[in-house]
Amino acid sequence: MRNYKRKTPKRDPAILRGAVAAMKSGISLRAASNIFGIPRSTLLLHRRNNETIIPDDPETEVDINDVEIAPIGYKTVFTQEQETVLEHFLYVANDYFGLTSKQTRSLAYQYVKHINVVCPISWQRDEMAGLEWFRNFKVRHPKLTLAKPEGTNMDPMNVAEFFANYFSVVKAE
Repeated sequence: MRNYKRKTPKRDPAILRGAVAAMKSGISLRAASNIFGIPRSTLLLHRRNNETIIPDDPETEVDINDVEIAPIGYKTVFTQEQETVLEHFLYVANDYFGLTSKQTRSLAYQYVKHINVVCPISWQRDEMAGLEWFRNFKVRHPKLTLAKPEGTNMDPMNVAEFFANYFSVVKAE
């Protein structure tokens, strides 16, 4: 979603942990919902997330620190480090020739395949990242500019400058 506006405030993780620990100690879902003021569906989600960690035994003392809270938000394809590496790839590619949006999306998909990260089915079907991902990537990395490649200008001054640079590099080696 491009412009999602959250409708409810984020829950305090300490209160969520306390509610899940109370349910594991024997309080019913409905009672915990009323006591802590958290919707039942939210409590159910977090209780299911903790079924393997905390046994359902009212006799067992439950430590609140053992309760895990599910992360809030959407699942991302890349971690922050992976996205930084991808940004660097695109920056270097843009220096030499420039990439179109389709080439950028295709490069993102190739990077996903290379690092063996789970990606959406639509990426696999189209063999490129989605448009929504691309738009959001550009928003997250505003300093990155993606320009469509242009043909070389055959103006005599540009050609002379190109060959002067070329010969200086060749002589330096």
